[in-house]
Amino acid sequence: MPGRSRVLGLASELGAIVGAENVLTEPGALEAFRKDMADFEATPAVVTRPSTEDQVGRILEVATRRRVPVVARGAGTSLTGAVVLDGAIILDMQRFNRILRIDPVNWYVQVQAGVVLDDLNEALRKEGFFFPPDPASSFLCTVGGAIAESSGGMRCVRYGTMRDWVLALRVVLANGRTVTLGEPLAKNRVGYDLVHLMIGSEGTLGVVTEAHLKILPVPSVPFVRMLVTFDDWPSAGRAIEELRRRQVMANLMEFMDRETVLAVNAAFHTNFEDAEATLLVDLDEPLVGDAEAIFRAHGARRFSRAVDEAEAERFYSVRSHAYLAVKELASGVQIEDVTVPIDRLAEYLALVKEVATRHGLRMPTLGHAGDGNVHPTILFDRTDSASRAAATAASQDLCRYAIRVGGTITGEHGVGVQKAALMREQMQAHGAEEALRLMKGIKQLFDPKSILNPGKYVEAA
Repeated sequence: MPGRSRVLGLASELGAIVGAENVLTEPGALEAFRKDMADFEATPAVVTRPSTEDQVGRILEVATRRRVPVVARGAGTSLTGAVVLDGAIILDMQRFNRILRIDPVNWYVQVQAGVVLDDLNEALRKEGFFFPPDPASSFLCTVGGAIAESSGGMRCVRYGTMRDWVLALRVVLANGRTVTLGEPLAKNRVGYDLVHLMIGSEGTLGVVTEAHLKILPVPSVPFVRMLVTFDDWPSAGRAIEELRRRQVMANLMEFMDRETVLAVNAAFHTNFEDAEATLLVDLDEPLVGDAEAIFRAHGARRFSRAVDEAEAERFYSVRSHAYLAVKELASGVQIEDVTVPIDRLAEYLALVKEVATRHGLRMPTLGHAGDGNVHPTILFDRTDSASRAAATAASQDLCRYAIRVGGTITGEHGVGVQKAALMREQMQAHGAEEALRLMKGIKQLFDPKSILNPGKYVEAA
């Protein structure tokens, strides 16, 4: 936290840039900015609400001169503490909320960083397009936040993550200067790829204000949505592996365990089958026969096709409502985000249950079967120190096992403050110590006074 002298008169100086009405200092006003979605907490010094790149640049100049940290914040949907920091200037980017251009020939959208992903897709659908990345928080999270975290979602198995969909960026650097990175072109081989350096940088290298994003026409070929249930995870895991081996390409392939489905049933008054393993799968029509044969061969208990759009939405809700449902099960909820090789998925899911039992915790588990991204949800009592300690130990066990099998501690949620030490462990275990040294050098180059989201991510690893 910066010393008192560094923030003396700060609010007035920032008010001269953005207007006093766009500077928040009262405790009640700051409360909404103290937490992220996972309830990591910190108290900022001040919140500013800029609306132009020039204002962002001038704020960063002030922060650099005063040596006060800055955190750019979209909707605060981080799950790792990436958007909270004691004593920081919070850049609330939600006034950067305009869709500037939809290009129907070059298939891109030019958009400001504060646009909510679902709002973007609503506008695109009217023009016959869509933007594929679909994190669970898409109803709330912003383009800038999704870029900072390289967000993914349920369509990742077919379309990849945010990293695959950004063509160009406008970024304000720590020194207050604005740079354009990349071009809104399908091909561009000029210079180092600084666009992808920014994606997933968690606000530690610059503040994204604008992006050119690739878009696609809404698919015209109908797909089939299915719910498939199994009596055990080894059978479900073998079916997933066989789909991959036989090159049956799903548009969506999600999994949920029994406890997750029961939580959804209880919270949303649904009656989904409480099988040990449930898969939600979207397939192009010609692939359905092959997929059903594979599911049968691996002992599927039942598979149900959605007969109409309403039933397809009902099937989808068992996964889309999962986080909201399990969040109601305990006062403390920690969502993990490891990714393991797909041929180790069933093994890893068995380990999740072992870890839950060993630490005396409940751990509903769901995730993206098509890319091996697993989200064990650790439930604990926030008021009990022993329960909190058990949750921390369980999280470390889950991450370290992922490292041992060649996986990663985070597939899409990021590192933040939660996993910086584990990031170092992963990179050391996988022979990437020199890469970590280079990353620290990049941080120093972009942010020599360490004002951009300091003490997190690469800097803390």
